[in-house]
Parts: sequence; structure tokens; C-alpha cells
Amino acid sequence: TPEQVLGEPRPGRKLALTGDTAPSDRVVEAAYGADLLVHEATFCEDEADRARETEHSTALEAARVARDADVRLLALTHSSSRYGGGDVEREARAVFPETVVPRDFDLIEIPFPERGGPELRKRGARVPRAEVPSGP
Repeated sequence: TPEQVLGEPRPGRKLALTGDTAPSDRVVEAAYGADLLVHEATFCEDEADRARETEHSTALEAARVARDADVRLLALTHSSSRYGGGDVEREARAVFPETVVPRDFDLIEIPFPERGGPELRKRGARVPRAEVPSGP
């Protein structure tokens, strides 16, 4: 019988992924309670006007979305190459500390909630979040 081989029912995992977007209450609503929010952050606040003109988000705006949506981890993508040295990550972490900026070939593991939180793996290797290097 199923009871002999199945465990107790448990909540699943939730992933929210945006494309190019300006900050939106609809994203907050859709991402609410997600284990991982992947959100674009094309600019930092120094280019906030340009972000609005082009319907993109700044790192700070993406962090506010993550905070308001009560997500577990924010992964920022689609950052302009003008930003190096961890500028995007630092700006977002000022509002939402659980922020990472994955690079090509990085992985983010999303375990079931009872097994811990989402983790960034640099090129597949586990990296404790406190040790995730900033910048390129």
C-alpha cells in the first residue's frame, strides 16, 4: 500500500523566475514565499533613471521585491558588464542579505525545506553563503 512506501506529505519547492522587468507588485505576489527568486538587476542605483526608461530593475529594487515577497534566496542575473567587484551584490545585500550573483556554470541547489535552504554552488562546488566571493 502507499502508506508502506511513502512518507508524510510535505510542501514542495517554489522557484520564481523573472525576465527583463521593472519592479512590480505582480512579481511580489507571484514570488511570495518562494525558495528562490531569480530576478534581473541590469543596473545599480546610480543608473536608476535608465533602469526605469528601459523597464529594467536595479539591484536595490530587486532586493526590495525579494524582501517584500519573503523569499528564501535571491539570485540576481542580467547585470550590466559596467559593474564589477561585487557592486550589484553589495547593493542588494544592504536590503536583502540572502542574495547571490551566480555566474556561468554555477548551480543553485534547492533542497526540500526540512533539509535546509537554497545554496549556491560555484561551478558545481558547494560554497557556504558567508564565503561566496563577490565580483567577477
